[in-house]
Amino acid sequence: MSAPRPFEAECLALAEAALTEVCGGAHGTASFELRLQVLEAASARFGGFDLASYHEAFGIRSKRRPGELMALAAPVASAIQRSPIHHALALSALARESLHEHNRKNTGAYHTDFRLATRLAQLAAPKLTHESRVIDPACGAGILLAALTHAVCGLDRAKAAEWLARGVNAADLSANSLRAALLSLASFTDDVAVLKAMRARWHCGDSLIADRKIWASMSPDGFDAVIGNPPWEKVKLSRHEFLKSSGTQRHYGAQIHGLDEQRFAQNRDEVASYSRVLLERYPDLGNGEPDLYIAFTDLFFELCKPKGIVAALVPGGLIRSQGTQAIRQKIINASQSVSMSIIDNRARFFAIDTRFKFLAVALVKAGSVKCKREPIQLLHERGTAKGLETTGAATIGRTALASVRADLSLPEVRSVAEWKLFCKIVEAGIPWDEPGFGWAPKFCREVDMTKERSKFLNHAGSGAMPLIEGRMVQAHRFGVKGHVSGTGRRAVWDAYPIGGSQISPQFWIRRSDMPKASQYRTDLVRVGFCDVAGQTNERSLMAALIPPGVVCGNKVPTILFPDDLTEDRLLVWTAIANSFVFDWMLRRVLTTTVNYFLLQSVPLPRLAIEGLPWKKLASAARELRTIDNAGASRETYERMAQLRGEIDAEVAVAYGLDVKDMELVLQDFPILDRGQIPLKGEARSTITRDSALVAMAKRTGGRSTVWARRAAEAKALGALAYVPSEIALGGEEIEEGGSQSHG
Repeated sequence: MSAPRPFEAECLALAEAALTEVCGGAHGTASFELRLQVLEAASARFGGFDLASYHEAFGIRSKRRPGELMALAAPVASAIQRSPIHHALALSALARESLHEHNRKNTGAYHTDFRLATRLAQLAAPKLTHESRVIDPACGAGILLAALTHAVCGLDRAKAAEWLARGVNAADLSANSLRAALLSLASFTDDVAVLKAMRARWHCGDSLIADRKIWASMSPDGFDAVIGNPPWEKVKLSRHEFLKSSGTQRHYGAQIHGLDEQRFAQNRDEVASYSRVLLERYPDLGNGEPDLYIAFTDLFFELCKPKGIVAALVPGGLIRSQGTQAIRQKIINASQSVSMSIIDNRARFFAIDTRFKFLAVALVKAGSVKCKREPIQLLHERGTAKGLETTGAATIGRTALASVRADLSLPEVRSVAEWKLFCKIVEAGIPWDEPGFGWAPKFCREVDMTKERSKFLNHAGSGAMPLIEGRMVQAHRFGVKGHVSGTGRRAVWDAYPIGGSQISPQFWIRRSDMPKASQYRTDLVRVGFCDVAGQTNERSLMAALIPPGVVCGNKVPTILFPDDLTEDRLLVWTAIANSFVFDWMLRRVLTTTVNYFLLQSVPLPRLAIEGLPWKKLASAARELRTIDNAGASRETYERMAQLRGEIDAEVAVAYGLDVKDMELVLQDFPILDRGQIPLKGEARSTITRDSALVAMAKRTGGRSTVWARRAAEAKALGALAYVPSEIALGGEEIEEGGSQSHG
């Protein structure tokens, strides 16, 4: 998926155009220097300081006379004033060094959008005065410090001067970034001496390994606020990234050519040495490849004084990943108050996938005297053209969190009602390793689609088995799509209707070419599930039984259980995993991949082996497997829907839920039934929701009059429940009592 153009770039398009025009279209060091000097002149226009004195104070050799630079800056300043962005933040954004893809990947740097900078400043400012001491240890072009200055000092230039002179501190690897931060903050004052005093404290270097004396010289007792958007990448070096950083144009997975092995080995050793230093200094990084944002989060907390505040932008992994458990527990346990805002990139904050999620975190560090720890505030926010708005909020008690998530990972609940439902399901469920229940999964990625690619066959040769890819598996269905033509992103796949599944793979592989550790699995029935998923997908978890004689690619991990000889446990697990309740729980902890750790963090219902609910689930799942090869008749679709509804109701009851709980669960699946005919006067069909609630009411002995009427009316119009939208929107027509061929 291509990266979107950041919204901020659109807001500053006129200013960027004006800046490009006055600086010329040439690229390189000289043009960037002129760009900075024009922006310094624009800052002088806003701040009122003398540009010549500014350049003299900071040893800048002017490329043009000060008066000429001021004239060049006039249209730029005018365009900034017409933009929706505060002038200091706009100057920071325009003064950034351009990040090429390989540089961004190497440094993990993602420029901070003005709306996010403003939001972080709003979180920190109430705890601060113009006499406070603050720092951004990874300041980049200084947009966070600019936003914080505006939030704390407002239009009071006297306060701003004192704040800058005494309290604003910064550090960054790049001297150009520090210069950009300086010109941005300079727009708040006309006093060059204030700016000189501020800049004298700043540090140019690697904050993560800086001598602690550097921070003590800035603020001996620690900082009242630490604000930052630290790098988000791991410390590692792959051959792919090494080649790209050397200027080689390539895509991931392409064969390696032209690699300077000696230079690569030297760089790899340097990266490994740096990793060792970080792991020694920041033990909470754990083992393996250090995540830079985890190290910076640890540093932020270290620099913050007791009762001070940390406000930072970090990836969503902080609240859910296994590798962040140590730092998560440390900051939550050592904070008086914790606020976590979950934000996605749909508002185009960054030039990355719009589905990417990150956090705006605000932590008040506990004091030395024992104090009451406040409940955790968990917010959901979304971007707008002007800033961010809250779309959901929950208050989570720390003791309650520890009782349902021992690692303190935070489920993404959007309300108090969702938090209560989450706790209810956990309390009724059991962990996968609960003794006596037999849920001891043996996971396997049978074939790696990259490593074993050279062994794939394009035809069914002797002894070759079909290779199953993620798109070929859906809930209770195996062989959902068949390959037609092409490869990679240009491959064409045909979707098969319910009742008409078949195996039509893109590749085959011989058993002897598979990893030896997984060869035996191809003789067995096992469960496979798609590991590529998302919280906002139509459904997040899709699992089906995988027959013998085929092998699954790495995007379809497979599971075996200890007593798989009867297949019943496989069938029961498949029924549970494809249920709305299990899916709802998984969506609370999911990002874009269903990894084993996250999957096993969702409790299973307490089902007695061979008890009546167990038998019902096994029977329904077995029939669903059978009818998917029975022909695509309307009877097949309706029987499928009936069985799916019964499974959903049985699983919900096993988790201790009632009809009202089920209504809340189903609110999390708003894009079901696209392609189905809606009821008169309604924009979208809800036949799956209505059918599931009818089944739930029947199972619990409740009333289902309204849902039954709605479901009946929808059926009369031709709507069908539990039909994936990609099939319904594919134009297939289901004939009454007839089969469906698929050419």
